[in-house]
Amino acid sequence: MKVAVLGMGKMGNALAQRLLQSGNEVSIWNRTKRPFTELTDKGAQILDSPSQAWEQADFVVTFVSDDNALNSVYLGDAGVLAGKSTDGIAIDMSTVSPKASAQIAKQAHEAGIAFLRSPVSGNPQALKAGSLTLLVSGPKNAFNKAEELLNASGSKVLYLGQAEESRIVKLAINSVLAATSEMVAEMIVLCESNGIDRSTILDAMSNSSIGSPFIAAKTPGLVNRDYEATFTSAMLNKDMKLMLELAGSEGLSLPVTTVAADLISQTCDAGFAELDFAALLPRLQIELGKEADVPS
Repeated sequence: MKVAVLGMGKMGNALAQRLLQSGNEVSIWNRTKRPFTELTDKGAQILDSPSQAWEQADFVVTFVSDDNALNSVYLGDAGVLAGKSTDGIAIDMSTVSPKASAQIAKQAHEAGIAFLRSPVSGNPQALKAGSLTLLVSGPKNAFNKAEELLNASGSKVLYLGQAEESRIVKLAINSVLAATSEMVAEMIVLCESNGIDRSTILDAMSNSSIGSPFIAAKTPGLVNRDYEATFTSAMLNKDMKLMLELAGSEGLSLPVTTVAADLISQTCDAGFAELDFAALLPRLQIELGKEADVPS
């Protein structure tokens, strides 16, 4: 396959590496220029602009940080939609608002480019290992054509519908992650206050009816008090704001989601924005006057 990957953050870089290792022809672009020798040494070609992607690829995959970055990559004279393409398929794997996504989808359709929304559930390590879950929505015929690429990017590919279904489901998943992480943090503080080591409560959780891949994945970092980010508090804060905006547009009041969004915002304000969102725990420790895993 010939694939252009636009946006060389941790996720985009991991995808490009995975595709190169599978023998695909890969071209890359990033807003901030650097050599990317870890990719070019393996055969990746560097593009001058997003619009140039169609000269090198049949599929364009984008990983961007937010709505503004999505518009910047897709629109304008140098954007993805300005490039010439025959039966081109663009796949955005970012977490952005359904509203911004729908606007890009409309303009992509007018430009003759099929636009698939495919936010991912997982981190760069999961992507490199091929164990991501991809949540996909958009034109079904484009999904069928892109299925080989999607399956090469993750272990589970879920087709959810023709429009913005995948965007909404991804925000729902991240909202549950935020609420669950806060509850885990609170129970760690409670148990430690009663002389129960955090490794004990986390092991008990993992082996109970509430056990989940999420708790298992977070356990080593929490036990070792290691908050190196696989998904930063700042990024989750952005997603929680998108969820509340979506709920507000539907006239829905989501009490737990609202509280979780406020707590992750406080975590960022406490100086933990670039740490993993599990830093909800040291935020709580500081609030309660406990010795914090990470000082503010």
